[in-house]
Amino acid sequence: MSSKNKKPLNRRQKRMRMKRIRRTIIALVIIVAALVVVLFLQFRFGTGDDNDKAEDSLSVAEDSLSVEEETEGLPEIEGSGSLELSSVYTSSILNPDCGGEYAEEIASLEVTNSSDSYLISATLIATMSDGTEVNFAVYDLPAGATAEIFDTENQTLDSSVTCTSLVCTSEEYIDEDVLLSDSIEMTVSGSDAIITNTGDSALTSLTVVYHCDMAGQYFGGTSYTITIDSLTAGGSYTLSDSTLMGEVAVVRIYQ
Repeated sequence: MSSKNKKPLNRRQKRMRMKRIRRTIIALVIIVAALVVVLFLQFRFGTGDDNDKAEDSLSVAEDSLSVEEETEGLPEIEGSGSLELSSVYTSSILNPDCGGEYAEEIASLEVTNSSDSYLISATLIATMSDGTEVNFAVYDLPAGATAEIFDTENQTLDSSVTCTSLVCTSEEYIDEDVLLSDSIEMTVSGSDAIITNTGDSALTSLTVVYHCDMAGQYFGGTSYTITIDSLTAGGSYTLSDSTLMGEVAVVRIYQ
């Protein structure tokens, strides 16, 4: 009898496996909660219309499990040599990529910049199995970083649709020290980013670009900017944005 040695999982495969495990746990929690509702209503009201409503709620919970695609069947991102797709799903959120407007069941992607360069911007078009075209954009994505990006037009989708193709229509990268590390030091304190001028002279007209960091990845393809008029030698500026759902993640500083 022969046996084959299994290849060790790479980082991306491990991350995908952990995401599937987390999603399975969330799905089980939803079903258990729905079953509790069904059993309570059966005990409280018996059979009849209320029981039918309870069963409907369980059906809705089960339907929500089909929202996300299996990662093994994802399309490649055509037209891009550096962006990688790791998940396609639908979300009901305040969409950061559509001016913060509330959206229900919109297409969402999880993309990673797998290059060694800083991504200035990229635009993508996804075609869904029902023929719907969905537009996405991601800005200021450092090398190796991952972002959850959302439909820029908030189109509600049926949860049964899948993504059949994904095309990158434009992308721009740069190779430079995007954080001006020769003269600036960056530290994080809680949800704040502290920017310190470590040079011998004042820095003027600094543009600081940042993202909303949610558990180690960026929430939305949208990036945000502030301007620091002057930062004296040895001086610090604390960047805090209470409008973000997550923490501030500074990704670029330039003059």
